[in-house]
Amino acid sequence: MATVFYDKAAVSVDWGTAGETLLASDFTVNLSSSAQPLYVIGSKGSLGQFPTSARVGDVSFNFITSLTGVNYGQKGNIINFLASGIKHSIGSMASGVTISGAGVKGIGFLNSYSLNVASNSLSSSSASFTFYGSGMQLPVSGRLADSTSTVGIGSSTSLSTGVVHGRYTPLTTLKTTINPGGGDAQQGTVFGADYSISFNHSPVYKLGQEFPVLSLYTTAQESVNVTEDIFQSGLAFDEAANNYLIDLHGLDTDSTNDKMQLEMISGKQASTSMSAGLDDIVRSQKTLTAAY
Repeated sequence: MATVFYDKAAVSVDWGTAGETLLASDFTVNLSSSAQPLYVIGSKGSLGQFPTSARVGDVSFNFITSLTGVNYGQKGNIINFLASGIKHSIGSMASGVTISGAGVKGIGFLNSYSLNVASNSLSSSSASFTFYGSGMQLPVSGRLADSTSTVGIGSSTSLSTGVVHGRYTPLTTLKTTINPGGGDAQQGTVFGADYSISFNHSPVYKLGQEFPVLSLYTTAQESVNVTEDIFQSGLAFDEAANNYLIDLHGLDTDSTNDKMQLEMISGKQASTSMSAGLDDIVRSQKTLTAAY
């Protein structure tokens, strides 16, 4: 078998007619089985090891936050599209997506998705999926081989501008505003933000079959950690819920397609903190959370 180099190991994600080859910087796949030794009285040592659960796999990868794709009318990369669809879904039935890289692939269910935005920097994202398998289909299949996918976002000329960048992503909807009463309102300056969402899912197994007959998405937890220069010491016992629409922009400021959105529904501020260090301004951090 020929050695597979990283430049031939593109990461692709496909669901229905939507698909994208991501600008990934790494790609890790695991496959495991579970076995437990059996001990009985009257016998010294184990009688053997026996399966205690189905084989299961997982995949995780980091990638540059691309935004020029369009999936079923929604702008942005396919991972953001999947997370948004699951979060706003009114049903619990989950359908897996095909994830492949370097000749290895599986049908995965989204566990987590996160991204960060920092000043004058490219935004990076990460995602993880669980592979359960189905019927006679193994959780992970394939062998190491060169990938036939090519890396790119739309046309080749859009590659340098089709990624989220902190220069044109001010995140003004996340800044803190404090009205002391009788005086001018104080508004914070946002320096950076870290977004994450995690999903819980429950596979359903039947007798006589190793792999689940279906998988259900149950709950989701979402958070945004915001760094700014204002401290909210008046955090309420029961904070008011607000919707937060987050616009993420790239370098092509003249393009109407150069935007991807995140929306947190009924988010509440859960914590606030401040820190001071040498040769820097005093910075504060707040955490917004939402549950689905």
